[in-house]
Amino acid sequence: MKHSVTFAISLVLLAASVTTNRANGSHVAQKFRSGIAGRLTDPNGAVVAGATIRIVARSTNAAAMRKSDDRGEYVADLDPDTYDVEADAVGFKKVKRKSIPVLREARSYVDFVLEPKARFDASHP
Repeated sequence: MKHSVTFAISLVLLAASVTTNRANGSHVAQKFRSGIAGRLTDPNGAVVAGATIRIVARSTNAAAMRKSDDRGEYVADLDPDTYDVEADAVGFKKVKRKSIPVLREARSYVDFVLEPKARFDASHP
């Protein structure tokens, strides 16, 4: 009988542990997603927050859009394929990278240094 009580208590503790882990979003066997991630900065190394990143799959032409966060970073979970990636922000020139491979269960990193757009100066013709 003592073994039965110990076994029952062990089962209850195990069930509570599994329930707690699921509620916290942690899983023993999480599947890693493929994708693209990176960081956007200006030529001085300052982060570029709020930039638009457009990612297009070359095989299907399907597009995904992301915004850089307050650290200038972005992440996109994607299926394995080859992608064209474009970064654009107000006041900066658009930058494109072509043929970025994304392999199964791997993340490709594509950082961008965005150059400021030339400002129009009315005093110089």
